[in-house]
Amino acid sequence: MARLAWGAVHRRRLQSLIIGAVVLLSSGTAVLALALLVASTAPFDRAFDRQHGAHATAGFDAAKVSSADLAATAKRPGVTAASGPYETVSAQIRGDRMPLPPGLIVGRETADSGIDQLYLVDGDWLTGPGQIVLSEDILPGREVAPHVGDQVTVDVAGGLRLTVVGIADSITGTGDAWVWPSQVDVLHASGAVPGWQMLYRFASADSDDAVRASLAGATDGLPSDALTGASTYQAVRLRATESLRPMVPFVIAFCVLGLVISVLIVANVVAGAVVAGYKSIGIQKALGFTPAQVAAVFVGQILGVSIPSGLAGVGLGWLAAKPLLLQTASAYNIPGAAAVPGWTLAVVLLGVTVSVGLAALGPAVRAGRLSAVSAITVGRAPRTGRGYRVRRALAGTRLPRAVSFGLGTPFARPARTAVTLVAVLLGATTMVFAVGLATTLFRVVAAFDRTSAVPVMVGYRPPGGPGGSSPGAEPDPVAVRAAIEAQPGTALALGLTEVQANLGGSTEPLTIRAYDRDASQAGYPVLSGRWYAGADEAVGTSRMLRLTGTKVGDTITVGTQLGQRRVRIVGEVFANGSSATIVMSTDSLDGLVRSVTPQWFEVELTAGTDIETYVENATTPLAAVGAVPELTSQAQENQTVSVMLGLIATLTVLLSVVAALGVFNTVVLNTRERVHEIGVLKAIGMTPRQVRLMVVTSMVAVGALGGVLAVPAGWLLHRAVVPVMAGAAGTELPHSVVTVYHPLELLALGLSGVVLAVLSALVPAGWAARTHSAAALRAE
Repeated sequence: MARLAWGAVHRRRLQSLIIGAVVLLSSGTAVLALALLVASTAPFDRAFDRQHGAHATAGFDAAKVSSADLAATAKRPGVTAASGPYETVSAQIRGDRMPLPPGLIVGRETADSGIDQLYLVDGDWLTGPGQIVLSEDILPGREVAPHVGDQVTVDVAGGLRLTVVGIADSITGTGDAWVWPSQVDVLHASGAVPGWQMLYRFASADSDDAVRASLAGATDGLPSDALTGASTYQAVRLRATESLRPMVPFVIAFCVLGLVISVLIVANVVAGAVVAGYKSIGIQKALGFTPAQVAAVFVGQILGVSIPSGLAGVGLGWLAAKPLLLQTASAYNIPGAAAVPGWTLAVVLLGVTVSVGLAALGPAVRAGRLSAVSAITVGRAPRTGRGYRVRRALAGTRLPRAVSFGLGTPFARPARTAVTLVAVLLGATTMVFAVGLATTLFRVVAAFDRTSAVPVMVGYRPPGGPGGSSPGAEPDPVAVRAAIEAQPGTALALGLTEVQANLGGSTEPLTIRAYDRDASQAGYPVLSGRWYAGADEAVGTSRMLRLTGTKVGDTITVGTQLGQRRVRIVGEVFANGSSATIVMSTDSLDGLVRSVTPQWFEVELTAGTDIETYVENATTPLAAVGAVPELTSQAQENQTVSVMLGLIATLTVLLSVVAALGVFNTVVLNTRERVHEIGVLKAIGMTPRQVRLMVVTSMVAVGALGGVLAVPAGWLLHRAVVPVMAGAAGTELPHSVVTVYHPLELLALGLSGVVLAVLSALVPAGWAARTHSAAALRAE
């Protein structure tokens, strides 16, 4: 029986090739889908274990405690592991393009320590003094961020130039930059406040309270004021979980579609292959094969192709999953890429093998029960009368005969047509959903960055020139504004100041964005209420309202170290920002800050002004006053959305190819079954062009119906997933971001089902058109 099964594989090369290709792509897609599902399940916890993250990061005053005392805390009860002490210093780092936020610089010899293994995003680790590794968390947009090989200035002791050798990421953010431990001109710089850092892992770390209790036990006995601050991984985990939640719903939607399409196509292809082999089954029975032996031969034939293809598909899926998981980790803001679990490979291989075996076993058992005469007589032809009335009705129309014959073909095999229809439906639904989701993301970025309203931003250069290496005066905001307003094409320059404040009755930190001019046209979409009209009024972001429980119309108390102020929230706006944010006038900052100085400017342009030309022409005059213009789209680059768009494109292509293979297989089976009919038609005068048209038309109705059904299905999926993503991000969405489909666009997307079906049928149609009538008649 094994030799007979293997011989059938060789005789039916095209059929074997189709089965192998479908199983290969389906198993590869299934590996990708499962790997993404696993990567989207507790990604922070997985990365934390992979990087051996610190349960607690503690900072100490170097003047109050020695390194030996800190090293001894690693042996305290409850401490399972510790790294350090590392010397630290807080300082400003200035790049050639723009300054970075002030941060913590840590002296560390290796990235691969026992705790908090740093992931190198780019470049290499330190090899000695004169070098610095920057944390990816503090880098601005790609266009203005320092790159490996650039030099940056550490603002200590008059400024020290260091070469960037790497970009690293810590799962718990233990540092903003790292230097060699002997870089004393940074770590022991004159005027700087030196410190120590210890990283701990504890036996009890199930909650934030447990971690802090364990930390208190580890530092017991040290001077009471030696501990200057500590952060726990639970707090970092909460922030990371909030940032990645929007990604998960759309990833799961694509993965489920991929798994369903894969299983469906495999079952359809295999079942069709068994039905196409009825004549061979009849011959086997005539030779004395029992029903069980017939089923075993046919299942063996299918598995003989499927198992090697499944192995290859699993391997290809494993290779393809690596860059995709890296993209996903980047979108989740998690260092490193999750590994593809070995069990997913085994599950996919076993699942594909079982699915193929079951799909082949059912039709093979039914065929084995037929008598030899019935199996040989029926051969590959559909049962008599199937779709007869429909085909006869179509033949009576004025449609060209090739078209009417083609439109009637799907009714001869209703079960196969139904499965093919579902494949087209899912493939087209994926396209509709992908187009809508991509449009939504583009509009979200545009609304977040406000690129249409304020296409240009102007920031300050570091004192002393591009590198900030020589002393010089700070840029004068008044002179900068005058230079901006003197530039042709400037409509309005809005000075923006950000202030960190406290919100009365809430532990949530508050960011205040204050404008020194009327900012009603600054591009913030108002979701409810109205724009602020003067002092003591503000608008809050959706995230701010959700995090703090504030409603439009409420009056809140904001405070800084200098004082407090009552502010009324008059509207809700859609705006970027990971923290709770309110937007108001600089007049409302009175009593909260000593003086208001714009930190940068947002520039509105007159109609018809070319943005890139404006930036190019403004660079020289602004540089003279210590400022630099740049495109808002570059300054506020959204890496997460970019990665999401890449994932959408990758997954859409994969699912469309798998769906197209299902249609291709159906057309091949239908064409092979109708070979005698095609021979008769060619013998009575049907031309090759008409044969090609007939075969292609046989899938048009299936594609059209699948496309029509895909439009509402994709629309509903988009409407279901997008609000979940927005809710996970803690924001409401403007109507323009959710309502993205244009009627003409929906019509075009509905035709995607026809395009998918027609393209998949072109190759088999060409084969049928080239078939000689005599050969076709003998094939029966």
